Amino acid sequence: MAVLTAALATAAAVAALPANADAPAFQQSATVKGGQLEFSFTPTQAAGYVDVHFVPKGGIEQDLRMDQGNGLAWQKDVPAPPAGTPVSYWFTHDYGPGSHYDTRHVSLGGGTPPSGTGTFPAVFQNNTHGKYTDDQIYLTVLGQQTPGKWSYLTPDGTVKPIDHTEAAQPGHLTKNGESYPDMSFSLAQAKDRSLTMPEHLEGGRIYISLGSPMYLGVAPDDSGWAGPDLHSATDPNADVIFDWYEFTYQYGKIAFGGNTTQVDMFGFPLNARLQQDSSHYDQTSGINMSRDQVFSQYLSSVGPAFKGLENPYRIVAPRSSSDFGAQGPDAGYLSKVIDQVWNEYHQKQFTLTRANQTFTGRVERDNKLHFTKDGAGEPGDNGDFVLSEPTSQDVLSCSGALASPGMDTTELELGAEFCAAFNRGVASDTSKWYDATKYYGTSAPSNDYSAFFHTIGIDEHTYGFPYDDVNQQSSVKILPNTDPPSRLTIGIGW
Repeated sequence: MAVLTAALATAAAVAALPANADAPAFQQSATVKGGQLEFSFTPTQAAGYVDVHFVPKGGIEQDLRMDQGNGLAWQKDVPAPPAGTPVSYWFTHDYGPGSHYDTRHVSLGGGTPPSGTGTFPAVFQNNTHGKYTDDQIYLTVLGQQTPGKWSYLTPDGTVKPIDHTEAAQPGHLTKNGESYPDMSFSLAQAKDRSLTMPEHLEGGRIYISLGSPMYLGVAPDDSGWAGPDLHSATDPNADVIFDWYEFTYQYGKIAFGGNTTQVDMFGFPLNARLQQDSSHYDQTSGINMSRDQVFSQYLSSVGPAFKGLENPYRIVAPRSSSDFGAQGPDAGYLSKVIDQVWNEYHQKQFTLTRANQTFTGRVERDNKLHFTKDGAGEPGDNGDFVLSEPTSQDVLSCSGALASPGMDTTELELGAEFCAAFNRGVASDTSKWYDATKYYGTSAPSNDYSAFFHTIGIDEHTYGFPYDDVNQQSSVKILPNTDPPSRLTIGIGW
């Protein structure tokens, strides 16, 4: 999965939660004492931050950062509303990259506000101007309702577990001598070009393919499915034109969040309009240009190293190209600027302040950045947090030294910040890290691919690399509550 995203306190929301994750357990309360409304939230795992949201009846929603107390507990006291005033409240918390959660809305008395069914319609518009008819446009919808158990959607909205034996059943797909389950269906098979989306699907992905279904293998134990391998010329989807929309949603627990994405590639223009009538939410993300315009402007906008990312089927992201891999001709594309920045913080202190938090440190003799957050370090022998110098591949994929298993939550937070700063060409000056007008300048090499897709994305927002949600630059759109969208409309362009 690409994204989904936001480990940071400044991120508005996260687009793709970890596919095998569920919200951690917690205890919460709201109590009126001595003229104060006291909110308490205690997760079972350490949270990087906790926000409380509350709405007195007839009032305006308040969104406040909570104060960390002893251990895992968080508190926030506010003036109590007049006696007898109903208050709806919920919490937002995270405990690492891609693990942002909204709790269910509850009333001050402990009840749950009624909100009806949690399903919603996803409507698809064929905007290919006759290039592809509805029976030539295919949809493949995958996601998890139970952690570790994948399902796919049928045209009538039924959620079916993935099943490797379907590769041998009547109607299965075959390509290059291999058999695959048929989990795709044409837009013509969807009544009124619409799907009834379920009230719970996490790590969701809607593949849209033109002229062909998607060929996706399923593990023999049905534990997962094989997505397209953009590095492989022999992948069954190598000559399939496709793109996708990704989302996460659980009615009453996780607010719907979704996004178009160029984290891995661009196949053809998509735009997605997310609406919720009750909250007056109505926002659109994506690309409104034609495919020919995108390809033409891309080639005239990017540097020589990035031109080779284009082929007749797609434009691949540098992290998805062997050219920028460890053995590729552009393996060291960002190495020089990474070395310069790391050497700079050998010589002087590193300081980054954002979201009322300050990271401070220095690159020591071991060539690692040793740092603290708000003056506090990591318990242990060294007493600080550590980031190793990343490679160019680490930066373009936001992985390795910047995000890998075993890293502390605080290390992952700063790793995401460095990933964004290097991709945007502003890593040498932390005063520019949160100034979008300074991104992708000419003073330092940056990710030309991401820079281009920001210029053509609606409101100049897109997902150009995995942590593009740092400083809210991504295309993710998230509803303000855990009720369903009124509708999701996806335009399929050409």
